[in-house]
Amino acid sequence: MKPTANAVALALLLCAGAAAAQDRSTQLDNAYEEARSAYNALQEAEQRRDAGVESQPGERQSSAAGGSRPTGNYFARQAILEQEVEQARRRYEAAMRRWNDLK
Repeated sequence: MKPTANAVALALLLCAGAAAAQDRSTQLDNAYEEARSAYNALQEAEQRRDAGVESQPGERQSSAAGGSRPTGNYFARQAILEQEVEQARRRYEAAMRRWNDLK
C-alpha cells in the first residue's frame, strides 16, 4: 500500500519536530556547560583577587613616619585583579542569561 500525502507530511513534521527538540536539548546542554565553566572561572578570579591583597616584595615603600605604604605597582596589580573578576562576572551573567532564555 502506498502512503498518502497526509501520512508523508505527518512523518516529515514528526522528524522535523524531533530534530528541533534534539537541537534545543544540545543548545541547553551547551549553555549549561558554559554557565558552569563561567562560574568556575569567576570563583577562581575571586580567589586570586582575595589572595592578592597582601603586598608582594617591592610593592611597599618606607614612609617618613617610620612605617610603609603601598606603591603604585601594588595598586596597579589590585586593579588588574579586580578587572579580571569583573570580566569573569560579566561572562557568567551572560552565560546564565543565555541558559535561562533557553529553558
